[in-house]
Amino acid sequence: MTTAVSPDLDEKRMTFLEHLSELRLRIIRALKIYVVAFLICWWKADVLLGFITRPLAKAWKLANLKDAPELHGALAEPFTVYMRVALYAALFLASPAMFYQLWAFIAPGLYKRERRLSLSFVTFATLLFVAGGAFAYFVALPMAFKYFFTLHTPIPGTDMRIAPMQMVSGYFDTVLQTILIFGLSFELPLILLFMGIVGLVDHRQLWRFGRYFILIAFVVGAIFSPPDVVSQTLVSVPLCLLYFLSIVLVYFFGTKKPEPEVKLAKPKKRAGRESAAKKRADE
Repeated sequence: MTTAVSPDLDEKRMTFLEHLSELRLRIIRALKIYVVAFLICWWKADVLLGFITRPLAKAWKLANLKDAPELHGALAEPFTVYMRVALYAALFLASPAMFYQLWAFIAPGLYKRERRLSLSFVTFATLLFVAGGAFAYFVALPMAFKYFFTLHTPIPGTDMRIAPMQMVSGYFDTVLQTILIFGLSFELPLILLFMGIVGLVDHRQLWRFGRYFILIAFVVGAIFSPPDVVSQTLVSVPLCLLYFLSIVLVYFFGTKKPEPEVKLAKPKKRAGRESAAKKRADE
């Protein structure tokens, strides 16, 4: 007996080695694109440097601190800073092409109707990635800096105060990592929606898992964000909100699974008169 093949599926099935070869090809193409993006960002690294230091300068003025903020570091540290800025910025510049390479690797295993979502996937993946970075830059980082500067107050009972002295590597690591983490975390709705469309999860499963996800979000915030409560909260809370937004999206656009059947309990036999009457009838 032969099994009918769905018309939505391609007749050609790739072997395991062919999958590995395809993965290698997509990674090489993505790396080539990333290298080109890195060279462009390296060329404009001074402009990017000014862009990334702007949140600190604005928070410094709002805190009414004297002079201008200075970033201290070793003699060769500016070179490593330019390198890091270009490496991180290249991820955002190359993100549309890299997301397309990811989709091109996944697409052969999907139905034809699902493969039509390629343009939507690449577009929304890029927009969410950039939106996450923008949220970190315009909202999370200014709020964090504003809070940090409130801690630089005179020490009670003395003439001393805690003065902010920011190291170059520490500042740029904090800012760049925060922007990247927010960019990646904003992909959560798209990932869960995709899983809902292909039928891997539904809104009921996501809702039941919600309490565990809240715990996971705060653990992720503690691991991947800078080591302070404010930064961890600024990462964890948006992650939880994105998760529950994903549940709404999966509810409206995901593949609908049938409601689980509820088995009714069999009625228990009555004791007493009925059993006695049956016994007399048998006699």
